[in-house]
Amino acid sequence: MFNIKVNYGTKSRYGYIKGEIDNFSWFALVHKDEVEFGISPENLEIGKGRVSRLCLYKDIPMSNYTKRLIYANYKREWDVFNRTYEKMIMDLVGYLDRIYSIKAVK
Repeated sequence: MFNIKVNYGTKSRYGYIKGEIDNFSWFALVHKDEVEFGISPENLEIGKGRVSRLCLYKDIPMSNYTKRLIYANYKREWDVFNRTYEKMIMDLVGYLDRIYSIKAVK
């Protein structure tokens, strides 16, 4: 199990979300309802899902700039997908799909 942290801001619960998973950073676009172009949490393919944008990365500080290493990048399709981190990506997508599908009952 990976240590997933969400950096909650002052914005609404849905939308652009940032966080950390182990020693990686990530950002995602999470929708209130499933969308047809979202990431399927079962197999990480394009399908029904709440996450329509996902980037898993590390920022490496250099002397004059910061180098960003991207391990996964999804924008309606996978631009980058490092299979070494497939379990981490699957856990993150599953977590985001579960946590943002919870409805408050009054």
